[in-house]
Amino acid sequence: MMSLAIELKSYALVQTVPERVITRSGSTFDPRLNVWEWSDGPFIARLDFGQLIAGAEAYKPSLKAALLPYVRGHSSSHVDNLFRAFIHFIDNSPRRASWVIDEQAVANYAATLRPNEKWRLGTLNGLLQKWVELRLPGVTADCAAYLREHRKPGNTKGDAVRTRDSVKGPFSEDEYTALYSAADAAYGRGELPLWTLLLTRLLLACGGRISQYASLKLCDFDPKGSTLKLPQVKTGQDHARASFVPFDISAQTSQLILAHRDELLASGKTENSPFFSSDLVMPRGPRRQIRAESDLFFGHCTPHTLSQWFIQLLREIAPPTARLDFAPMHIVPQRFRYTFGTRMAEEGASKLVIAERLGHADLQNVECYVSASPKIIESYDKALSKFLAPLAQAFKGQVVEDEAHSTHRGAPGSRIHDFRITTEGLGSCAGKGAGCGFNKPVACYSSFRFEPWLDAPHEKVLHRLEAERQKWTSDDRMAAVNDEPIRAVREVISLCAQIWSQRGREEGAA
Repeated sequence: MMSLAIELKSYALVQTVPERVITRSGSTFDPRLNVWEWSDGPFIARLDFGQLIAGAEAYKPSLKAALLPYVRGHSSSHVDNLFRAFIHFIDNSPRRASWVIDEQAVANYAATLRPNEKWRLGTLNGLLQKWVELRLPGVTADCAAYLREHRKPGNTKGDAVRTRDSVKGPFSEDEYTALYSAADAAYGRGELPLWTLLLTRLLLACGGRISQYASLKLCDFDPKGSTLKLPQVKTGQDHARASFVPFDISAQTSQLILAHRDELLASGKTENSPFFSSDLVMPRGPRRQIRAESDLFFGHCTPHTLSQWFIQLLREIAPPTARLDFAPMHIVPQRFRYTFGTRMAEEGASKLVIAERLGHADLQNVECYVSASPKIIESYDKALSKFLAPLAQAFKGQVVEDEAHSTHRGAPGSRIHDFRITTEGLGSCAGKGAGCGFNKPVACYSSFRFEPWLDAPHEKVLHRLEAERQKWTSDDRMAAVNDEPIRAVREVISLCAQIWSQRGREEGAA
């Protein structure tokens, strides 16, 4: 019987890969090279066959031939998963006299996998079945039969959502509010770029995958209808911009998008330019440009790059959470998606609606959002709120003596009123109310631009908000709408009381 090494060498001599291959996305590359690299929508795929350890290089021709059908007909991420599955198999398989992959080799590898790694066998199975189907040397037919007969567990889905995992799962209501406010305040202080604030808002508003935002272009936002068309991924179509799902965007976020759009257009960009371009997200720009200018995704950030820079910037302003003993909350884009789906389920949305909004082709992936008991969620949120609320720092502004001591000293648009309470003002806006679509004065108290006056009747504002909250006692979500402003007003009242108390002590000492 011919040894595996000789068999593989003979195969390499008589069977060569083509000089050029066309991927599903229309990109081309030379598969004879040791590194495969191509663009696939917003993604950049890179497979380095030099990763094969010493002694396993002989597999390279067969491995390439087994992967080529997937390159032509599947997404780059699926090809990458198959390649990584094989590399992991080779790196973690017990060394044997023969390099042939048979049922014993796979069984030995399976024995090395931890319970949370068993899914790797399922990914490897797809590649090895294709390997045997193409009659490529290196894998025995018995190995393929063994894999078909044995159950290969997939990756467990939805556990982080079902268990409300404090690191990987959805944000709680208080975490959601605290993060939203922290991002706003950091942007107001100049600590967060506009693109990062916008991505935070859009992740919360649409629940999309990071690859969907990496595929966005300026033309996807309709300023007349305040609608964002979010490109869909994992649809089986040629690329991520073949279909879209519309989302209504709030007035205040829409104004931020318009400011972002106008700034980019003024710098020479066009309506077809990426919403989150690589030169915007990366301070020094990309090291090299793989895409041609004719590529639909030329200038776009890859999902990985966009995610990494977003995480790095948000990590610096992440508010504390009681669920991690008041350490800063863990922030990754996936948690925003889980939060969006969870909030939809808590509001009574059907599985069909949740699947449509999240871009799922079927209902099996949305079961986790509706499986948790509403009673558990209610108890969970109530138990945490009393611990996290004091740390949310709802009031981000600065108390001033009166209007004469405010930033703009009575300039038009700067005075904040509530005529239901008093004909006098309550405070000033450091932004003179420019471009503000929020409800005044309720939203002002949690804005970093608000400058409440020391002697204004803030207690009356608090009484009105608390009275409005009582009207919605039968609907927890509606009742919680003004919880952050209520906390902010209380903080303002407390700060004013401290200032008056300090002055009283100073006068007594004099």
